[in-house]
Amino acid sequence: MQQADATMVSVVEPLEPATLLEDALCMNAGALVRHDVRVVREFDPAPRVIAEKAKVLQILVNLIRNAKYACDDSGRAEKILTLRIGSRAEGRVLLSVQDNGVGIPPENLTRIFAHGFTTRKSGHGFGLHSSANAAREMGGTLIVTSDGPDCGATFTLELPAAPAGA
Repeated sequence: MQQADATMVSVVEPLEPATLLEDALCMNAGALVRHDVRVVREFDPAPRVIAEKAKVLQILVNLIRNAKYACDDSGRAEKILTLRIGSRAEGRVLLSVQDNGVGIPPENLTRIFAHGFTTRKSGHGFGLHSSANAAREMGGTLIVTSDGPDCGATFTLELPAAPAGA
């Protein structure tokens, strides 16, 4: 599925937020099941987004994979990944990936999207950096929040809503 979407070249189109999250979830489904991560969906009604499908999927797949790693590394018996959809009055749609994993220390919140920054031994520090860049290229943003170590983290992709009737 990911390979088929990756062959599309810069096609900006109206996309359903729930379909995007479900597709990204499918691409990570095997790992989530193997690692016993429970997925919670909190999808509020939201307009379609105007974006490039391959780029959005690249971002969401990366965020879900990172959340799985964070849950694994926490040592918690119950690993929870919460996917959310919401919207803002300013014509923006929010797609969030929240985990109950290891969390992020405050000093790392400002560096998390920097090229080469990683906290994983096997990480290369390119995934979140490229995701933030892809979000900007589509007129969106990628932000992170965490209350610190052992408090999980939430990554939110904010994208422009498609014009009415699109």
